[in-house]
Amino acid sequence: MKKIKIILAVIAPLFFTSCIVVDNTPGPNGRDGRAYFGIDYEHHAPYSYWDDNNSVPYNPILGEYYLTRPGVFEFEYFINAHDYYYGTYEVWINRGGIGGYHGEAGYDGMDTYLMLITDPEGFHEHADGYKMGLNEPVVIEKKIGEFNYKITIQKGNVNDRLAQQPKYKNS
Repeated sequence: MKKIKIILAVIAPLFFTSCIVVDNTPGPNGRDGRAYFGIDYEHHAPYSYWDDNNSVPYNPILGEYYLTRPGVFEFEYFINAHDYYYGTYEVWINRGGIGGYHGEAGYDGMDTYLMLITDPEGFHEHADGYKMGLNEPVVIEKKIGEFNYKITIQKGNVNDRLAQQPKYKNS
């Protein structure tokens, strides 16, 4: 009887330590990136600005980014009382990564930024120095890191179409 107790005392711990528990439960997904949008100028402030993005307030601060939701938004900005540019801009967000095995959290998505430069020559990007042509629709799309947007822009005149009520007017 004493031998059986000794054998059980030695074997029982070995039996329980040989049990391996595998936890393949995925961890939480990473945080989705945020999207930011703003308007600014380099040479001349716009005469007026309008868009249908509710995240941009009336009388926005030029050069300031505003947290926005993803989507397609219409815009227009006047360069004088008669001539303006109009079009759409589309903002995406970068999704966070899927959680990994053993409870590891996924990676966070990068934030995206779009600053609409409202100069008389049309939109251009800071980094590339891109200038658009006149009187033709132009599509500009960028999906690299923090730059994640699509812009369609065209020059217009008050004789071509009715203007929107501006959110910003240069005083």
